[in-house]
Amino acid sequence: MGYLMTWRELWVMAVGFDPPVTHFSSVTSAILVYLLALLCCYVFYQLSRILLARFLQEYVLDFFKTMAFCTYCFGHGVIRNAHGHLAYILCVVPLNTASVFIFNLGDGTPLMVWLKYLQKQIPAWKFLAKVTAQIMAGLCSWELGHLIFRLDFHPSFVEKVESQANCSTDLNVATVTGFALETVAVTYDFWLDQQTLSRYMPLDLALKILNCAIIVCLGLHLTGMYLHPAMATGHTFGCGPTPILSHILVYWGGPFIGIYIGLKLGQMFHLPISTTTKSQQPIKTTQNGDHGDSIVKKTEQNGHHSGEVRNRSRKKKHY
Repeated sequence: MGYLMTWRELWVMAVGFDPPVTHFSSVTSAILVYLLALLCCYVFYQLSRILLARFLQEYVLDFFKTMAFCTYCFGHGVIRNAHGHLAYILCVVPLNTASVFIFNLGDGTPLMVWLKYLQKQIPAWKFLAKVTAQIMAGLCSWELGHLIFRLDFHPSFVEKVESQANCSTDLNVATVTGFALETVAVTYDFWLDQQTLSRYMPLDLALKILNCAIIVCLGLHLTGMYLHPAMATGHTFGCGPTPILSHILVYWGGPFIGIYIGLKLGQMFHLPISTTTKSQQPIKTTQNGDHGDSIVKKTEQNGHHSGEVRNRSRKKKHY
């Protein structure tokens, strides 16, 4: 498995005898991936809050928050390949709901940063700085995910580590089609994010993450349905025959336009159950859970809770 010892070797080093099993089930393996990704990112996330100067904190918190959600997709792939879409949904909804509250500061997706820029909450230079940090997080999540795979929890991990250098594209349709799919998906997802589906905030968040997970399942075989530009770039940029321009148009241009359209639609149309008013400004954005999952924050305006952003964790098709 390379330079990192497997979990069995670490076990022997710690207790002095061989473990009772060689590999774990797909469910257990995925849970271990989730826990290690969360623990690694959360430790550095909290250290950054404590140790770093305030002017650096914002960007470093963005980095580790984004990195956590982007790394979850390695566990999603294990679950999906073994048990299908329903199992993926059952994992991603509680995982991302909990992670939204665990990583309660910072932005976990470039779409949230883009929304803040559109609403003139941040200047152009800060938009570029935050997005750069998130792109780096997406790239690092690819390395972290494969580092966890080297622990060899599941029989399939060896093959994934060996194929690390040969990444494949998730764009399986024409560029224009992919652009349209990502745009429409983000538009709908962000419009729904601005609605109030439940007055109980955790349930409201879980329902929106569920919606995003379903979108991911529907479009996974077409574009990967990332709904998260930094994740798409970190995991598929330069992979396969997809031209760089096509990648940028589909995974950056489409979602950015989708946020803009969704923002406008959210100001005009609301579900009957929604208590949101026009004076409320949305503060939430999409991400995808292995894509498609979320990072939401809530704010109180005019006596009501206004849904903020969801940072999706997503899953990769080729895992």
